[in-house]
Formats: sequence, structure tokens, C-alpha cells
Amino acid sequence: MEKPSFTMLLTCAGRKVSLVNQFRQAFNELDLDGRIIGVDSSSHSAVLSICDKSYIIPRCDHPEYVPTLLDVCQRHQVQLLLPLIDVDLLVLAEHRECFCEVGTLAMVSSLPVVRICRDKESTSQFFDQRGIPTVRIVSIDDVRSGDVPYPVFIKPTNGSGSQHAYKIHNREELDFFARYVPNPLLQEFAIGQEFTVDVLCDLDGRVINAVPRRRLEVRAGEISKGVTCKDWRIIDATVELATKLGGVGPLTVQCFAGDGSDAAIRFTEINPRVGGGLPLSIAAGANYPKQIIRMALGQSIAPCVGDFADEFYMFRYEEGVYVPGANLADIPCLREVTQRRAA
Repeated sequence: MEKPSFTMLLTCAGRKVSLVNQFRQAFNELDLDGRIIGVDSSSHSAVLSICDKSYIIPRCDHPEYVPTLLDVCQRHQVQLLLPLIDVDLLVLAEHRECFCEVGTLAMVSSLPVVRICRDKESTSQFFDQRGIPTVRIVSIDDVRSGDVPYPVFIKPTNGSGSQHAYKIHNREELDFFARYVPNPLLQEFAIGQEFTVDVLCDLDGRVINAVPRRRLEVRAGEISKGVTCKDWRIIDATVELATKLGGVGPLTVQCFAGDGSDAAIRFTEINPRVGGGLPLSIAAGANYPKQIIRMALGQSIAPCVGDFADEFYMFRYEEGVYVPGANLADIPCLREVTQRRAA
């Protein structure tokens, strides 16, 4: 008996090979004839070399980015589009209905939700307005005058992947990083253990699961060693946050959990997309790929909050994807199509 076909598209494919393999496992579990299409603006992407079909397309800030994606979705009857990093979330959220019109579910939150998450000041305002505990934004002048003690934390208001995020210990560091960090935002330094929570919401914003994990080691802004933590204080607080937000699909939430006399949980960021450490949560039993595919097929998903293994570890190591240059040259470049269209 022929298996039902299912085609998904990954944007900004990059190097998330583990995630691709986990989606392939989900195809097998669902008895689907699954295909994965990867797109990126560069051929130097590990994922492009392992996908069933790959394309080089314009950057997400190019006016032909969305039309090119729509062409690919129509050509291959793509049922699910899943963004993997932050850079194209706003433009995809803005054009969700365009993808729906060609039969593709773009699994990205609404434009208002993405705007809240992509701007750190807006995220802080959302926390304050909804009564969600967070760390306070402070001004550079207040820190310089001594009204706010060191250490403090600086990061870009629209940053991604821990880039340009630094702990500030003194006036000299503050003066330097205030000039160095683009669009800097200053916050009180959060006390306690930092956690990342991999959340999955259904298409109505209902939380399906939430998996806290602790980063044991980070390399180039992404987790290299980590462990899941079934801390119901964090899980319950994150479910409440995600419910108030109304996001769709994967969310990655950052928080700090104190202990002892100060056991408070304070949230710092929400990223409305797949987290870099999500493969750990999936391996621990939170089968997000399977649940995401079922959503795209129109199936109802029952909440299973807490359904994952506690103290489940991930130790990443370097593994290469080895590709002859001729194979890279064979990846179709859709820039040529868009240039001809523009002419």
C-alpha cells in the first residue's frame, strides 16, 4: 500500500542536521512518504547537502524572498514551512496567509506575537503588563551614577543566538560595550540558574508541552552540552506565559530560577521558533516533529505537558558533512529566477 506523501520546507536551513534526522524519524513513525526541502542564501549549509531537495534563494531582506518561497511551495506542494532561526520570522509572519493560499502551513506565530518577541523592550513590556516576573530594564545613566549596582547585562534589543550579549562588571566595560553592542539594552543581572524551555503550542495557542533544559556548555552561542530538568515550578510558569502570549508552534523561552531564600523564576526572553537545543528535548521524549507534522495534517494534538525524561543529557561533538564541490554547484540557485522576473 502506497504511503501518504508529506513535504516540508526548512528556511535558513543552516546546520541543524540532527533536527532533520529527527523529522525523518517522525515520518517513519507516522508511516508517511516524507520529503524535506531546504533553502538557504548560501550553498555552504550542512542541511542543504542532506535534504531531499535544496535551493539557494535570496536573503530574507530581499523583496523576492517571499515570492521565491511561494514558488517553491507551489512547485513541490509543500504542506509545512518551518523557520529555523530568527532572521525571517517577521517577514514570514507578515505573509502567513499568502502561504495558506497555496496550501502551505507556515508554522510561525502571528505578526503581533513575533513583534513582541523580536524586540527585547517589547518583550519586557509584555512581561510587565501580563504580570510575568522578569528582570528590570535599566538605563545607562542610572548604572553610571551608581543608582543601579554592577553587574548588569547588555544585549541588542533585537539580537539572536546570544550574539553581542555580555555581563558588565564596571564602568570601563559599560562605556566600551555601550558603544560596541548595536541597539544596546541594559538589564539587571539575573540571579540563579539559567534555563531554556522548549515549548510547543498548537495552532490555537494551546500549550502541548514544555521542556526545561539546563545548558552545561555553550559554543558559538548554541548549546553543546545540556540536561533536561523536570522542574514543575518552571514548567507551570512557562505554560502560563505561553498561554498569555498566544504563540503558535515552537517557542524557546529563557528564564532564571533562584534557590534558597529567593526561589523566584524570572523570564528574560521569548524566541518564537525552534531552539538550537531542541534535539535534546526531542530525544528525551518530547516528540515535537511528530506533533508538528500531525498539526500540519489537520489532526488534533492532546496536551502532554511534562511528558519527557528528567535528567536526560546531551553531549554534542563535531561531525562533518562531506560534499564534492560539484554537488554544491548542482544546487539550483533561484536568485537567477528572481533576477529574470525583475528584468
